[in-house]
Amino acid sequence: MNVILLSTAAILGLLAFFEPCTIATHALFAVRTSRQPAVQRWRILAELMLTRILLLAILLGGAAAIGWASLTVNIVIGMLGGIGLVYLITRKIYLPVPHLACYRLFPGHMSWSQAYRLGLTLPACALPLVLIVGVLAASIQRLDMATAAAMAFAVMFTLPTLWESTHPYTDAHRDFLDRAARISPYLTALMLWGAAYFIWLTGV
Repeated sequence: MNVILLSTAAILGLLAFFEPCTIATHALFAVRTSRQPAVQRWRILAELMLTRILLLAILLGGAAAIGWASLTVNIVIGMLGGIGLVYLITRKIYLPVPHLACYRLFPGHMSWSQAYRLGLTLPACALPLVLIVGVLAASIQRLDMATAAAMAFAVMFTLPTLWESTHPYTDAHRDFLDRAARISPYLTALMLWGAAYFIWLTGV
């Protein structure tokens, strides 16, 4: 189960970057960061990474502490199938789900750097993916594994931004991101349904 948790966190973390409401914000952040001197650029990226790990460690650690020992296979299948359906629906219908901007909880947050604010924000289209990892962490009820899952999700979520910040932003790059944003919700839905079907077949 620990391997499933960490693998799921890593895969969904990478998918989170390519979701439509995430990719544009992060691409713009990466372009701005790429214009900074090397030392400044790496400091900004480290701030983003560490802040994101901290946020996810708190959320997933909280889920593990609360626990969900009665989690059943049927609940997992229903959750994966339902979230997959939501991703398809959002391609045609706008759902007014706000971003989880946790930095707003702190006074004086508008004076913080963009890296801190972005790291403490979970985009709306990434929230269901974090929810899946949170449910798995709650079922395991181990703080160390929840923290490891937070690190896996955060690192994979941030790696594309790191790559973009250290490479020129070309027309080919922009076209790739545009295509990825259009395709990713369908890919996410198919992956979630595939996982639900696999669990249904195997009873894992």
